Amino acid sequence: MYACLYRPPAPEDTANAGALLAIAREFSPRYERGPQRGTPQRGSRAGDPERGRDELVSIDVSGLDRLIGPPATIGEELRRAAAARGVHVHVALARTRAAALVLALARPGVTIVEPGQERESLASLPIAILEKAYGLSLEPLCRRWGIRTLGEFAALPPADLSSRLGQHALAWQAIARGEDAAPLVPTLPEERFESSLDLEWPVEDLEPLSFVLTRLLEPLSARLERRDRGAAILHLELRLVTHSTSLGAGAVSTDRHDRHLHLPSPIRDVRALRTLLLLDLESHPPPAAVDRVTILIDPTPGRVVQHTLFTRAHPTPEQLSTLLARLGALMGQDRIGAPATVDSHRPGAFRMEPFATEHDSAVGSRQLPVGSRQSSVGSHEHTADCRLPTGDCRVVSALRRCRQPVPARAVVEDGRPTRLTTDRRGFAGGRVLASTGPWRTSGHWWAGQSAVSSHQSAVASQQSPVRTTLPTADYRLPTVPWNRDEWDVALAGGAVYRVFRDRDTDGWFIDAIVD
Repeated sequence: MYACLYRPPAPEDTANAGALLAIAREFSPRYERGPQRGTPQRGSRAGDPERGRDELVSIDVSGLDRLIGPPATIGEELRRAAAARGVHVHVALARTRAAALVLALARPGVTIVEPGQERESLASLPIAILEKAYGLSLEPLCRRWGIRTLGEFAALPPADLSSRLGQHALAWQAIARGEDAAPLVPTLPEERFESSLDLEWPVEDLEPLSFVLTRLLEPLSARLERRDRGAAILHLELRLVTHSTSLGAGAVSTDRHDRHLHLPSPIRDVRALRTLLLLDLESHPPPAAVDRVTILIDPTPGRVVQHTLFTRAHPTPEQLSTLLARLGALMGQDRIGAPATVDSHRPGAFRMEPFATEHDSAVGSRQLPVGSRQSSVGSHEHTADCRLPTGDCRVVSALRRCRQPVPARAVVEDGRPTRLTTDRRGFAGGRVLASTGPWRTSGHWWAGQSAVSSHQSAVASQQSPVRTTLPTADYRLPTVPWNRDEWDVALAGGAVYRVFRDRDTDGWFIDAIVD
């Protein structure tokens, strides 16, 4: 037996927004807001899906006949409880939830449907009631067919109806007959996944803090497991203890150190979450001792993976997240990610973007505009046609770029390099047999000398002190000025390089290896 309560909208009544839910909790723990879940919404009226859900509540009142009495008595008790709260409601009780919901919307007062009479009780109602109950705008279509009531719509042949309107029409017809399209899914109160702990003594090191994080994450992980949820965003709030001289001698002021981790996949493993938090704190340590730790989790539905029989299993999201966090703590967050092209004419310029998650990959491969070509970052392809006995083919030569250009020395005769040498192991030198060039490129000269000096100081701070020759450009910074002449040279030893001369410093560098 199901009971439905409907509160007609009243613009002046805003104080009793959650009154129906409070009434439902008094009678049964199994109640649901709004219409039935899983009901097909094709052809439904556009609007906010949450609109009107607080005005309609379905309650499972099975078993209340032994405590309260027959269905008529249960309906009167529901109406009396609403009146005590100052709320005017329509009450309907039936064996099916669909019949109770439609009748509560259509008829005021208390309506009781005898078992087996659901279809007959709905037959005289207009077809427009489905739009009010489920947002199904069937009235214009049914008017052309001469159908005006739910009884006439329920009497249509199911095969002919589905052939004209699709399989969704069978679910609509089931509602018109008073049959449930989906079971009642109880509405659960909003659960806050939060845990905090006050420490007896302030903690300064990460090692004792790891034990505190484990103690807070274990109950949160168990709750996520029971709800079949995973952590999407992890919030860490650390209350700091600092001594302030402005408040007087011995006065202590509190401050906060907040960290927010966006996880690439739903995770609820305690060790993985603790490791991610510790690695993030290594990169961004709190500036003072901590005396209170709070962890807040934004949940998301759990991750469901279907493995195949013929492919190797991929690493788990916990392993990948931990690996990326360790690399970020070791190399820096700006040096971890996937390269992407930038709108710049600088050769080989790129930027770093976060790795795509499984949600991004589900969208599918990106579609390129008409006339554009795919190319890997920092690579150039030179194609040449050749004629073979089997037909036409395309010979492709690619560049393997040196992300840090290799310093070299060149002998120039008549404006062309004739000999190239370098001290870098793995790179050959020798006489230049053939050369092509130069191709002069320059850009961002309008940035001024300040951009050059700031760039050089940034590069010098990031390089190892053992290296004496610094590269001339950081390709992740496409706005730094550059001015160079490029050459393709073939050496006597068989190596083919792309080299360039920096016109500002008159230095030669090996930029790429031609394969």
